[in-house]
Amino acid sequence: MEATLRIYFKLLRIPDWGGYFLMGLLGFVLSYGFLSPLSDILLFFSMLVLYLGLGFSVNECFDLEEDKYNESKTNILLKKQISFRNGLIFSIFLGVLGLILSMKFGLNVFLFCLAGLLIGFFYSAEPVRFKSRPFLDLISHGLFAGVFLFLLPFLVFNSTITLIHWFIAFSVFYLSLSLELRNHLEDYEFDKKAGVNTSVCFLGYNKSEKFLRYLAFLYPLALIPMFLLVPKVYLFLFLSFSFIFLFFFLLRKNYKIVKNYKIMDIYSILSFVLISISLII
Repeated sequence: MEATLRIYFKLLRIPDWGGYFLMGLLGFVLSYGFLSPLSDILLFFSMLVLYLGLGFSVNECFDLEEDKYNESKTNILLKKQISFRNGLIFSIFLGVLGLILSMKFGLNVFLFCLAGLLIGFFYSAEPVRFKSRPFLDLISHGLFAGVFLFLLPFLVFNSTITLIHWFIAFSVFYLSLSLELRNHLEDYEFDKKAGVNTSVCFLGYNKSEKFLRYLAFLYPLALIPMFLLVPKVYLFLFLSFSFIFLFFFLLRKNYKIVKNYKIMDIYSILSFVLISISLII
């Protein structure tokens, strides 16, 4: 029994949750969820874990063809440790359990979770499979693995969503879309062999790489509106971060951090931490 549970635990791909969990955490902080009763906080994070678990586990179930060509992937369904049927049932169970928990917070939260879970499920699942539909793959990812994660805490903890929160939601969408494009660039050869028509496969590797570079270059423009609504000192700090980001990203092309876009991740974290401080203090 313990061995079986460990196998299903691997299906969740928890090590890959990092940035997406932080998006939910950002919403939790800015919605002042930490002021809520402990029972509500635990319930929210349980929902967040179940939501992320469904997204990653159902992706494992339907990525078998492309994962066959990628030796670095350790898809447990390919290793026959569990069947496709059992993996899919497990994924659906996570989503249903998350929906049951969401009912505690009312109809609006339930419907919001249902919409997010459906987009996350059909991002990977046939016959819809947004992942294999150019540009819909990026948009759907920006929604279920970006905007939804950030806005969910506001609904759960009944916090008002103001203009600055919508600006942050847009920047999170932009970041999630960029992350997806990066993932598809890394998986280009495997997706192409498997016949998965992602945006990168549709545009071609070189055009997609240029597209991602333009997105990264324009990323500060997606962040700056939220800093225009806070004290000027935070805007000054943000512009300083942005200058450093653009310097490393554009002028030092061979710098190893830029090559794998980790500099963009660091820049994002610093920017969101800064805006959080400006709104909480």
